[in-house]
Amino acid sequence: MMTNKALYEQLMDSIKKKIIEGEYQVGDKIMSERAMSEMYGINRLTVRKAIKNLQTEGYLRAIQGKGTFVNKIPEVQDKVELGNDEVSLSMSIRKGGMTPSRIVLSLKKIDAFGDLKDYFPNSPQVYELIRLSLINGKPYAIQECYFPCSHFKEPERFDFVEGSIYDYMEIHGHYPKKIISYLQIKDVPEKYARQLEMKEGKKIFFFHYYGYDKDENMVEFTLSYNKPEFTSFHFSTKRIE
Repeated sequence: MMTNKALYEQLMDSIKKKIIEGEYQVGDKIMSERAMSEMYGINRLTVRKAIKNLQTEGYLRAIQGKGTFVNKIPEVQDKVELGNDEVSLSMSIRKGGMTPSRIVLSLKKIDAFGDLKDYFPNSPQVYELIRLSLINGKPYAIQECYFPCSHFKEPERFDFVEGSIYDYMEIHGHYPKKIISYLQIKDVPEKYARQLEMKEGKKIFFFHYYGYDKDENMVEFTLSYNKPEFTSFHFSTKRIE
């Protein structure tokens, strides 16, 4: 903690950083005053002042007899803004002032199942692309993207680490001209908790994306699991008469 800030302010910043980066999540119990005092080599009065200030700011809350818990995530300046006109997640991350990167977890051809049969009625098989998106090297989102074999060929020849799924679709003449999205808040799926560095049972933004080409053919169905710390979004409502 080598800055010009007072020790209690430095400790406040450290705790906020742990919350923002997901080391502490909403509902988690933080370290005791004694444990923090020993870890940072500062007296307990300093620790107590930092915690009290974070409680006043609403980031922590004390429960008598149980300890101190994370109450909310501090606002950060850099966020991924979803729900705007930008369709590429990587571009949205860059616009938020951060550095994107991707890891392809799997790419395979599968038989259309469930709703995919209705979404792509002329394609008995679909490609399934699963990618992990990172922000500044830290896990941010996992996306499961499905697109019909009837419209797209040889996706294994395309570099989905560096290239956008929409670049690939444009090459094949089926760039999504219209995208419809829906948002839910759900528990992080058990199968993705480790890759996203989240504890099971923690909440996540769960998006459904439906992409349509210029001929109104559905060419994309994507499920996206986004960590909330770096996500903001716009939405509009329509009054039904």
